Amino acid sequence: MEQQRQFASQVRVDAYPKLKEDFILRVLELPWAFISDESSLLDFTAAPDPTMLLERIKQMYGVDVSQIANTNIADILERIAARNS
Repeated sequence: MEQQRQFASQVRVDAYPKLKEDFILRVLELPWAFISDESSLLDFTAAPDPTMLLERIKQMYGVDVSQIANTNIADILERIAARNS
């Protein structure tokens, strides 16, 4: 019997569709990406730490997210959205 694959939830990141798309293009510098609620900046960089991406977020969105545990992207998007509301 073939095992069915299951992906992590996207409920939190999908709450901000335009921000998520902008984040993928401008911060991750990718044309598209699958981001789940469990995704981390470390999933999208070959560098041993995400310092460059954290600085890019601060420059582009005016938000310091360096204290977010595990650089969780759902937490980062929520912080950016909260600042912009």
